[in-house]
Amino acid sequence: MNTGKNRVDGHDKDESEKQYDNDPDLDQSEDEQEGDDDDGMSDISTTSSNVTNISGNFKHRRNFAQKFVQVTLCSDSEDSLSNAIKELQSYSLYNQSWTLTQDEITYILKQPQPGKPSQNNTKVRDQCFQIKYYLNDLVQSRANSIVHIFLNYKNGVWRVKVRGFKDHVNNAVSKIKNYLNDFVETEVQLPISKAMTIFLRKKVSSDVRKLEKTHCIKITTFSPPIRKHVNDEEDGDNDCLKLTGSNSRIHSAQSSVENFLESLAEQEKQFPCHSWDISNNISKIIRTRLRQMEDSDDCEAIGWVLRYTATERRDTTPKVAISIVGRNEEAVDDVAEQCQDIAEGYIIWKPSANQYRNISSVLWGKGGPSIDEFRQQWKTDIRFDRDTSTITIPARSKMIADDIKEALLNLGEEKKTRINRISEFIPIQLNIRRFVNQAIGSLLDEAKSQKIFVESKNSNGLTLHGQSNIVTELKQKINSIIDDIEQKIITRPLKLSSIESDLMRTNSYNLAKRIERETNTIIRNVEADKTSLKLMINYDDISSTIIAVVNDRGQTIIVEKGDITKAKNVDAIVNAANGSLYHAGGIDKAIADAAGPVFDQECKQLIVKNGDLPIPAGKAVKTTAGNLPFKCVIHAIGPQYTGGNQQEQPLLFFSVLSSLQLAEEENYTSVALPAISSKTYGFPLADCTNIMVRAVKQFFADYPQSKVKKVILLDLNDAACNSFAREVAIDHSNAVLDNEDDIMNYELPPLTAKWCWQDDHDEKINNDSDIRKIESAFQQYLKTSISPELEIAPDNLKSGTIVNYSIHFRPDLKQLLTKNPSALNSRLVCGYQMRKDTDYTRNIIRYPVVVQQQNQVKSVNYRPKPLDSYHLQLVMTEEYWNITGITDTAVEQAQEAIRAAIHSATISESFSINLTKDLDYHKKELIKIATQQLIQINFQEECSEQLSMILKGFKANVSEAKLKIALYAQDILKMQVENDDELRIPKEWGDQREGRKLLEIPKNDPTFARIENRMKETMNKVKIDKIERVQNIRMWNHYAFHRRELKKELCLMPNLQIEMELFHGTRSTLPSEIYNGEYGFDMTFSTSGMWGLGTYFAKNASYSSRNYAYQLPNGKRQVFLAQVLTGDVYDCNSDSSLRRPPKKNETISGLRYNSVSGDTGDSKVYIVYENRVAYPTYLITFTS
Repeated sequence: MNTGKNRVDGHDKDESEKQYDNDPDLDQSEDEQEGDDDDGMSDISTTSSNVTNISGNFKHRRNFAQKFVQVTLCSDSEDSLSNAIKELQSYSLYNQSWTLTQDEITYILKQPQPGKPSQNNTKVRDQCFQIKYYLNDLVQSRANSIVHIFLNYKNGVWRVKVRGFKDHVNNAVSKIKNYLNDFVETEVQLPISKAMTIFLRKKVSSDVRKLEKTHCIKITTFSPPIRKHVNDEEDGDNDCLKLTGSNSRIHSAQSSVENFLESLAEQEKQFPCHSWDISNNISKIIRTRLRQMEDSDDCEAIGWVLRYTATERRDTTPKVAISIVGRNEEAVDDVAEQCQDIAEGYIIWKPSANQYRNISSVLWGKGGPSIDEFRQQWKTDIRFDRDTSTITIPARSKMIADDIKEALLNLGEEKKTRINRISEFIPIQLNIRRFVNQAIGSLLDEAKSQKIFVESKNSNGLTLHGQSNIVTELKQKINSIIDDIEQKIITRPLKLSSIESDLMRTNSYNLAKRIERETNTIIRNVEADKTSLKLMINYDDISSTIIAVVNDRGQTIIVEKGDITKAKNVDAIVNAANGSLYHAGGIDKAIADAAGPVFDQECKQLIVKNGDLPIPAGKAVKTTAGNLPFKCVIHAIGPQYTGGNQQEQPLLFFSVLSSLQLAEEENYTSVALPAISSKTYGFPLADCTNIMVRAVKQFFADYPQSKVKKVILLDLNDAACNSFAREVAIDHSNAVLDNEDDIMNYELPPLTAKWCWQDDHDEKINNDSDIRKIESAFQQYLKTSISPELEIAPDNLKSGTIVNYSIHFRPDLKQLLTKNPSALNSRLVCGYQMRKDTDYTRNIIRYPVVVQQQNQVKSVNYRPKPLDSYHLQLVMTEEYWNITGITDTAVEQAQEAIRAAIHSATISESFSINLTKDLDYHKKELIKIATQQLIQINFQEECSEQLSMILKGFKANVSEAKLKIALYAQDILKMQVENDDELRIPKEWGDQREGRKLLEIPKNDPTFARIENRMKETMNKVKIDKIERVQNIRMWNHYAFHRRELKKELCLMPNLQIEMELFHGTRSTLPSEIYNGEYGFDMTFSTSGMWGLGTYFAKNASYSSRNYAYQLPNGKRQVFLAQVLTGDVYDCNSDSSLRRPPKKNETISGLRYNSVSGDTGDSKVYIVYENRVAYPTYLITFTS
């Protein structure tokens, strides 16, 4: 026998609270309190006897009591005893710590606290305990995993430390971080033009919906609050695109959205005018035409007429400016040409006095057409100005305007024959448009020489306007050519993977256009054509695959986001059902509504067959699918979560396992399951997805030759999809499963009674769990006559929401049973249940249940087989493209050219990193990176110092994979260390208690002198009135985290200056809107300028102060001196089309520069295009 002592931390909640009471500022970190002995908590000495004393170093730390636990080891084997001692010697406490982001803090503090009213905690101590208890709730759901969580707040930084045994700590930290990654939402704002906003809403809404579904985010467009300029004119030409989603999804989603926006064509066209009044008139006409295009199914581009302020009008010549966005350059050019025709067709004509008099006499007299008839004939609102004797002709083109002038002149000359003019539309199918245009080119040139106006910028055909006999003849010739081409046309489909299709779409379909020109073919993406023709794809009906894993036997687990009632290519779906098979809400109700009344009737029959008892949790039953296109619906009875100590985990595990076993019995090959019990029944999502994934993998391990080859984990909830995706990628074959026994075994005694409650129309059966609780309390009441304090929380059977009831038994029940003991053998009203929020009561009724001998054993003692290893599968959907040509040879050449382009874009490169330990683990992580980048990775023979691999895929994907792999290796080798000091608020802020404040800097402070000198470098006569430091803790926290992430991103460029101190003037925007906000210089303040739509900063004070400073009522002016994360800067000439920094190398990598710079106004300017990358450090008030 061996006896020893192990030290255990003995502080509890009260002692922890004392710690924070004694230290309200929470300035001491746990690391500082606890010294350096964390990893050597136990000392063991062995004597010659069979008794071993285990003792630990004892250290008094303030308010932390420590206890010693005596451990006695008994064994008749010295070897066993020695092994046990060695294991105890290996036990040591392990720490992991990290810093919470501001978004995470905000999310946690918003969560309701169990048993407490909602409140807004503003004290740091109260916030600390709320955060700590929330994190504890996340990790303590597993009984055998014990860790301690410490929380420290110092200088604006919240730091978490988790302590325990290493495996437990790793599991707990992973669970916390993954949960916060999946649930904490953040947002990204991308500046876009008003034209882009309209285009996204009107023309490519299905593409936007697809991006949302693929990346599990929300995409919305919004217009910033209209801010008026000094002259009261509004500037509303710029909008924002807001991406909202979890931390785990938002960054990859941002990259995809930016690439999608770049794949669209956007141009700004300007048309000079004689005056701003004419500009306004032309703009009105163009706006009307652009609205028609917005609502037209045929037009693949839209435009927006830009507005000019009074200041801008003074500084520039009159013009009409149009911002145009389309699917491709051709579509944009079509809209631009129509706008140009309108601008050129607007003519103010001053005929001679005789001509004006003759024209007026005809139009307002009786000898010719009236003015209204003439306008109708020409479809033009011609205006006469008697004061100036001018005629305004707003025609669709200059050619038509000239025709109208000629027609007006003819009205005044009786001898001239009036020419009959008509308009004719000729439809041309999109798939033959190019061939028709080639064939009729000479005809159209000839027509234009005969003053026939040809409107060809319509995707459905062209319009001819002119002399009737010429138009009619020309139409016949063109129709003849179209008929001939339609007879010859050949269209063949080409199937490409999603990544190959992305290559075809790169740079506004440049590759497809080049091959079209070279082979004289038309290459169209089938899905894009459907969208443009408004055969709108409802992406709610399509599931998007997030991740797929497969074992060596080809058994596959797929995570998808989608509606389970619309799942594709599955034999059966699993319903997250309650034991009574009532379809109250959530997925259960959605399935029942879609399946129809026959389905509901089958469910009721199942309950009847079960003796009118609910199906117990952990079981599964099946029905037909009714109106749904599946072979059956399997009803998995998940448990209601009541704290984790009521066998919830094994019940969920076996409800999934039972469902898959039913599918196996029916010889199904594929099954789809939602996140069972996670919504209405309150099962913690991370635990739910962990157990469900392990159950699926366990099924495949138990049934290696199963007919079921594919299991889809399918849910509409983004967090559930993210959690499933994270869980399936874990190698559970080697994972530490501290709750293995809890999951694999459970015991349910047989029901001895059935409990119901009285509804308005009939009796409703309680679920299995509530029946057991009520019957147990009932039997106790019969013994003691003491009313129980029992609460149950069933769903309300109407909306699927949980409702709390208290159970009350009749006070005369014992007397009744004394008089009539047989009353328990039949239906008996035993009391009532009271709804907690309304005090509404319903009778509760008990029925006896005869326990069959064969059903008395409800214990499940399950012995699972070892789990398989799974590897990630490349998830690439297929897309169809149509290649259309006049000859077979042309189509074949186009197909070959596409394949050749794809082949040439694919590279194979060797790559090595310095990793020498835990190679199997690292390989699995690198495979994940390669899979995410859609490339192949093959590992080479291992050498002593490096892990070598071959990466194969498209150039851009391989390049990004190399970067991510290099960063991963650096993290593992600890080449970069997270420095919490750089996250803390600056030391000069002092002990700040407020969330935000402005602090004036004394004029004798060195900082004041430094900033004053900086101003005088380019403004030698400036007088500084005051300088105020902006101290906004939340805004600084966001900025500091971005700065640290940028350092990581650019770690391969150690000499790069990533942060600059630059000036910014807000012009008409109140500076307080900047320094009091959440984001500071957010994208809603962005403006269009020489380098596009972004936030502009200047190196020289003169640039910001002279033209852009905010002017106070007293004549003084204000500018900011800001810290700006310029990062890797792209220096270029002015480019007003920019909406984000360009990619560093389009052919090699999709990575972008962090900012853009250029020279203007005798200053270097820097432009950023996203939030939280600039902090308004100082507000300078001055006169000059």
